[in-house]
Amino acid sequence: MAAGRLMGLTKGPAMPPHRRKPLYEHVIDDITASIQAGTLKPGDKLPSIAQLAEQYGISDTRVKFALRILGERGWIETHQGKGSFVAASPPL
Repeated sequence: MAAGRLMGLTKGPAMPPHRRKPLYEHVIDDITASIQAGTLKPGDKLPSIAQLAEQYGISDTRVKFALRILGERGWIETHQGKGSFVAASPPL
């Protein structure tokens, strides 16, 4: 499964609370970076919503929001009852 292949969050200098990036954007950034790097390839299945929520320490709702954005941007395709997959032709 691709769960272990997602790039981890990097720790940079501490930012003031009002300038921090929302956690769901880290999900978007990490999945996008993994696709661009070739770690995740077209057709690869992403970890489940529950797995991503646990990995990032965020709610299922935030993960679903991140996946919806990735889908709207053409990076992934989500199929009800089957999961989310890297799009056949992601916008590299």
